[in-house]
Amino acid sequence: MPKTVYLTTPLKKEDIEALEIDDVVYITGDLYTMMYADHFTRIMDMVDAGEALPMELEGGIMYHTGTIFRRREDGSYDFRAIGTTTSSKFNGLTGDFIRKTGIRAVMGKGGMDQHTLDAMEDCGCVYLALVGGCSAIYTEKVECLEKEYWPESHTSWADNMLKLRVKNYGPMFVSMDAHGHSIYKDIGENAEKNRKEIYQKLGIKT
Repeated sequence: MPKTVYLTTPLKKEDIEALEIDDVVYITGDLYTMMYADHFTRIMDMVDAGEALPMELEGGIMYHTGTIFRRREDGSYDFRAIGTTTSSKFNGLTGDFIRKTGIRAVMGKGGMDQHTLDAMEDCGCVYLALVGGCSAIYTEKVECLEKEYWPESHTSWADNMLKLRVKNYGPMFVSMDAHGHSIYKDIGENAEKNRKEIYQKLGIKT
């Protein structure tokens, strides 16, 4: 029976390992937005070089998302909107990122691959799926934009990596857990198993 869970960052490994597929999760605390490959590679290069990171990723959350905000003259931010992006774009990077940084959750839409699932099982991490197209629901859960990282790296302010403070951010759904289970893997396997019969009914020759 799916349960509803309220978690606060930094996330604890035991709390993540207690989550099961289809559990509903709400998060309070800090999230780090990551939308481009260079967000990942810059951090991993720093870790490999033994350099101190400008953010606390141990027990943290990586969020595949884009944002809209305005910088005020006093240096504060007028945050306007947030919209989840497709996670599969980062399949080649996320597994190693989980292993090197100690993050406990990845947020996004569309799911991720077996390599990422393996890293989640090895390290104690989950994938939290958001409902696509529901920016209005999630935007109001953002309390503030706390920090931009490396704003000089992109021509558009909207492309920067951000630290957001959120309260009861959700609903999100556990679709890849820390025990090797993935709804995306299950759906794919079921579709493949039934494909021949489906093709026959549709009159499609293979």
